[in-house]
Amino acid sequence: MKKKWTPSIRSAGGPKYMALVEALESGIEKGELCPGDRLPSHRELGDMFGVTIATVTKAMTEAARRGIIDARVGSGTFIRERNVEVPAPDVIDLSINTLPPDIVADLLADTIARIPSERLSRDLFNYSSYAISPHHRQLGAAWIAQFCTRARPENLLVTNGVHQGLLAAFGVLLRAGESAICEPLTYTGIKRIAEYRGVKLVGAKCDEEGITPDGLESELRRSEAKVVIITTTTQNPTTATLSEKRRQALAEVCRKSDAWIIEDGVNIPLANDGTPSIADIAPERTIHLTGFSKCVASGFRLGYAVLPEQVFSAFHDALVSTQWTGPGFYSELAASMLANGVMEQCIARHRAEAAARFALAQRLLGGVRKSTLPAYHAWISVPTGWSAEEFAAQAAQMGVRVSPASHFAVSLADLPAAYRISLGACANRALLEEGLTRLATIGSAPSLAYGTVI
Repeated sequence: MKKKWTPSIRSAGGPKYMALVEALESGIEKGELCPGDRLPSHRELGDMFGVTIATVTKAMTEAARRGIIDARVGSGTFIRERNVEVPAPDVIDLSINTLPPDIVADLLADTIARIPSERLSRDLFNYSSYAISPHHRQLGAAWIAQFCTRARPENLLVTNGVHQGLLAAFGVLLRAGESAICEPLTYTGIKRIAEYRGVKLVGAKCDEEGITPDGLESELRRSEAKVVIITTTTQNPTTATLSEKRRQALAEVCRKSDAWIIEDGVNIPLANDGTPSIADIAPERTIHLTGFSKCVASGFRLGYAVLPEQVFSAFHDALVSTQWTGPGFYSELAASMLANGVMEQCIARHRAEAAARFALAQRLLGGVRKSTLPAYHAWISVPTGWSAEEFAAQAAQMGVRVSPASHFAVSLADLPAAYRISLGACANRALLEEGLTRLATIGSAPSLAYGTVI
């Protein structure tokens, strides 16, 4: 009689998802798991290992890549026959939302070369303040005012990227154990920050635009939350964009409930659709965050925070507590680029490239959510009969990594059958086209499809 699979979980060291993969391999080696054995569901595996379904999904994706498992759509996940040859195509990673660096590499290199070496050395190796020079404040405020007219030199601080701005905003507005409202599918960095801060995220009802006023009002009343996190433009992952009317309605709901708004505006500069920011509509209760990581270069770790007067000092202290020194090198670089017009050249190039890549995705893949604004990510419904996790696991077997809906979910209830891809992760369009072509074949050959069932 075959022994029952009794996975042993290592107590420390390494990522949690790898513990599950190693437990599968160990079970096979011990004869507890045999080819053709059906594994428990994602939810059951999560309970067994004490991890989230997102972690199980990541583990199953890795197990599929290694050739440990197969899963037949609608049937379940099974241990793979070991004599089956597993193809090992070159991996095209479309799971990380980055920008193609070569698009603006020449402009960045030329700007850096023009900065005197003495200044460069000073900015790289000295402590830097978050309260930047008056010259940079003027330049930064003028640039942000294109998208957020509330920006002024006196209410502006720099951050080490928008992510640090989000971390500081959580520190100023939220305490451990409190709740904050956001989209039910949200940027994974917000989920990480909330977990780190001990804050519970609550997803509000959304439609095609994003959060609905009724849904927000209902959750504010039910959860007693006093902070709302909103990505107003080309939201990550869904690409949803709030209309001006919707922004005004959401701002009014927050006024009535005396709730603060954290506006994640990192995608606004690339989109540049001219819609007023929420900070323009409700400046007294909105922290507006933006930066260059989604419009110039992913590693350009400079962000800006437009702040109401009553939280300015506390926000500055929160920045210092998370990272002692400000982004001196990037501040110098940004000031130079803003002064000589190079910043707008970079953004213009990326707008054109993002639009071209999105059009390529629409041509090659079915189910791409429509968006008229440039962004380097796309939200895609999976083919009929698939779950997002099944599709992601099969894509991994074919050498393409994507991010299923569970990676972004605040709650695992009513997950959509959809996934996100990064259109900027590939260095060129030819490589992106290869990845998209591989994805397109999954839906066209269901009889050959394998994946991971949630």
